[in-house]
Amino acid sequence: MFATLDIGTHSTLALIANPEKDGGIQLMADRAIITKLGEGVSEAGFISKEAMDRTIAALKSYLKLFSQYKVKEVKAVGTAVLRNAQNATDFIKRVKNELGIDIEVLSAEKEARLTYESSALDFGKDIIVIDIGGGSTEFIRGPKPLTIISLPIGCVNLTEEFITSDPVYDVDEKSLRRSIFDYLHNDVNLDASSNIRSVVATAGTATTLMAMNFELEQYDSKLIHGQELSRDSLGKLLDTLRSKNIYERRNLAGLPPERAEVIFAGTVMLDESIKHLGCDKVTISDRGVRWGVFYEEFC
Repeated sequence: MFATLDIGTHSTLALIANPEKDGGIQLMADRAIITKLGEGVSEAGFISKEAMDRTIAALKSYLKLFSQYKVKEVKAVGTAVLRNAQNATDFIKRVKNELGIDIEVLSAEKEARLTYESSALDFGKDIIVIDIGGGSTEFIRGPKPLTIISLPIGCVNLTEEFITSDPVYDVDEKSLRRSIFDYLHNDVNLDASSNIRSVVATAGTATTLMAMNFELEQYDSKLIHGQELSRDSLGKLLDTLRSKNIYERRNLAGLPPERAEVIFAGTVMLDESIKHLGCDKVTISDRGVRWGVFYEEFC
């Protein structure tokens, strides 16, 4: 039994599985805890002690789970928050000293490649993958050689920079969209209409929006993975989010309360990305970096 840990800006995820002879994996557990490690980093530049404590508590709970499953080896990786925070090394050392876990901080390029590989196994190689994280967004176009574009914007730092009202005022949404538009048009030069089988959206924003679209009372990856979300449906979700304050959002089916604050900015990021790529729907993938790491390390 083997496990991977994905320590992200907003969530910390764990995957426990066994590699199979045919190259697939036998899934035993796939968990996510919203830890908000990157909270405030875009403004202060540092990970707070409270955010470190939350994340270490989540990692301790995962270690107990690993013990129950008799996990032989764990591979842990960190993404944007650990690339950007000035005191990321302090957190990495603390995790090593307190828990015995070594964390590899992925480059934006390696993070993107691993995300693509996990999606390509299910949806083919001729795809564009959109990975909206808490502190960065990656666009990856296959087949190989991959075209990889990483933007320093995600649902957390976009929220902290642009969302000053609750419910969201028009002026905040316009500023948010303008910034995203500028990033996309300056840096993302991809054409979804040419030899592309599908555009795939992965990570917490995308899977949450699909769960909200289905109004799921309890998240079920089997109901999410591989489903298509149209831009029309995305627009209806945006209308709902726009009309509600954070407290009201926390009661929406499919939306974890801990995501209520950042989901609007993530939804606008996905909406602008779909529009920029010229497509009218995306396929949702529930398999992100943690899956790519597992395939690379253990299969």
